[in-house]
Amino acid sequence: MAIMRCRAHAPHGRAREYVAAVEPVGFPNSALVCGSKHCEEPAFIWLEGAEKVDYDSGVRVFRCFTDTMKVRAA
Repeated sequence: MAIMRCRAHAPHGRAREYVAAVEPVGFPNSALVCGSKHCEEPAFIWLEGAEKVDYDSGVRVFRCFTDTMKVRAA
């Protein structure tokens, strides 16, 4: 599942491996904000491997890590 982070706070492995950062619609003026606790920078949508394959195939809507919302990539 996708996660939102700025480049400075890119997610680093644990249980998931994020392979690509894509821009949300309207970046950098989108409503997405970095999910790091004290950061308010514009966020990229970080994708796992299968999501990157979907993105390359034209899919633009992704479920977020907490499954509480979906986001649209540009």
